[in-house]
Amino acid sequence: MALGVVSAQAADDTDGTITVTASNGTASHTLAAYKIAAYNSGMYQAASGGTLDKTTFNYIVDSKDGDAIESALLSAGISENASGTLTKAQEGLKKLSGDDSSGNPNTYGYQAGTNTRNSSERKFADALAEKISNTDTATEWTPSYSAPVPAVTGTNTFSATLPEDLYLILDSYAGSANSTQSVPMIVGTTFANTAITDAGNVGTVTLKHTTAPITKEVVTDENGTAPNNDPSYNTTDTVYSKLTTKIPNYDGYASDPTLNNKNAIRQLSIVDTFEAGKFTDQKVVSVYDTTKNQKLTLNSDFTTKAESTTSSATDLNKLTIDFERLVNKAQANTTKNLGQAWDGWESGDTITVIVSGKLFTAATTTTKGSTAGTGADTQGNNNTVQLTYSNNPSDTSKVNTVQGPIVNVYTHEFTIHKVDAAGSNLQGATFQVSTGSTQLKFTKDTDGAYVVDNDSSTATTDLVSGSDGLIKVKGLKASKDGVTYTVKETKVPDTYLQAVAPTYKVTLKDQFDNDGTNPARSGAATEAGDDWLTDLSYTYDTTQDVYKLVTASTSGTSAPTGDTATVKNVASITQLPKTGAAGIAMFTIIGVAVIAVAALFAVRARKASQRA
Repeated sequence: MALGVVSAQAADDTDGTITVTASNGTASHTLAAYKIAAYNSGMYQAASGGTLDKTTFNYIVDSKDGDAIESALLSAGISENASGTLTKAQEGLKKLSGDDSSGNPNTYGYQAGTNTRNSSERKFADALAEKISNTDTATEWTPSYSAPVPAVTGTNTFSATLPEDLYLILDSYAGSANSTQSVPMIVGTTFANTAITDAGNVGTVTLKHTTAPITKEVVTDENGTAPNNDPSYNTTDTVYSKLTTKIPNYDGYASDPTLNNKNAIRQLSIVDTFEAGKFTDQKVVSVYDTTKNQKLTLNSDFTTKAESTTSSATDLNKLTIDFERLVNKAQANTTKNLGQAWDGWESGDTITVIVSGKLFTAATTTTKGSTAGTGADTQGNNNTVQLTYSNNPSDTSKVNTVQGPIVNVYTHEFTIHKVDAAGSNLQGATFQVSTGSTQLKFTKDTDGAYVVDNDSSTATTDLVSGSDGLIKVKGLKASKDGVTYTVKETKVPDTYLQAVAPTYKVTLKDQFDNDGTNPARSGAATEAGDDWLTDLSYTYDTTQDVYKLVTASTSGTSAPTGDTATVKNVASITQLPKTGAAGIAMFTIIGVAVIAVAALFAVRARKASQRA
């Protein structure tokens, strides 16, 4: 119905104010006030101490509103007789209470986590709200007066100056913010009688809506106990992420344990999406209600679905974890192999999900850092999360979809440039790369680069230079303390000296800054749930390269400093750098020859002694 003055009584000439506090913000909410009854302005008095003298106070119900109010009072279990000049509706309004059946205050007026109304005020408010939205003209209520309650710019409040009345406040929620539609509220304006200096909370009410957070962070292992502030990986390593949310406040929301009535089925689900084509083996590792330390069970408390965001039949990069069964306390369904849902949860409990995926050999690799930002880093491989939950207590099929944070993980690369003594590209040289005692295995990608691959049965340890002399090595981990790789030439091309094949080490060291917009961890921005690669350095150790064949370029003799090392082969010792290396090489070659000759003579001597 349109908002505005429909009719007014003389008693409405004196104004009061209503202030509604919205703890989760005013965005997407539109409030309207519908008059229930006027105050007996000019007649009620202040008691000693500045409080309201209740013996002098009465409500005045417009004749147009009387039937609807009496009917709603009956729904609340209040049936009063007319008394003197007061109608049944006016007498009944004085009996409304926000307390539950035990006399305890109840913020929402429902049994916790249900739509069971346990205060007369809640029953009355809901019944009256239903009459406004009723499509049956015989029972529909058109209030005698209504007006908007606008949001106050720059605050989390709504406020309006209105005739001094008791009002029903209804929320129309657009569903574009992380919030829910409020349940109906009853509030009276402040008193115009300035002698009442202690009116308590009259004129104020808190919007009865809720919100649900969704966070994500990269963690070190499947238990999720420690954040990974250095999210650098080898390709085919497993990446673990922790997703967290809270069970929304379901006070006032219907539920259906049979899951048959779509308008009464509460919705709560998390969708985790890995960047397409960059991860494999995506799976849900574990799900807990960490508040209750309760492990949740697949196909009893939640279900999962894996699908692709592309046309790929194998890259199932989108994981949905659906808690519909949990929040509706669903019954077992033996036909569908679904168990009874756990019913020990409460609104506000933290739900923690650990998901994993292997960093694919097609992952983005990088040789440098960038300025810390937020969202998807083009130099990394990202993973994002969304939360969907019911946002309307009168229709649980209506939902919010809330975008959570994006996190990034990284892997790196370096290049070997193989040349001859003149600096020309050299094809056919073979290298191996190791870290510590681990020999790395590789497969080739579509561009001919070698990518770390610990899963393929056809992976090789041998890296061979192409016609351009290049060997690009990808999928390498770095760390803040540095990861050192030993690069060894194991076979030189034909016609080149095998005895002077070089070995060198390169250490990859990274640095990360926190993304302060990611709320996954509590505390300051330095404890955010996403970390951006801001620096990547390459440090070379060429002490094993006694022949000075590992350099920064084809023409120089200085050691490399960037992501590419130039590695030379020579056809003769005369092509070695003029640093004494030729002499060293000569002695090495002579030494090898002497050892070979000595071995030959030893074999011959052994055979001669055997014949004797």
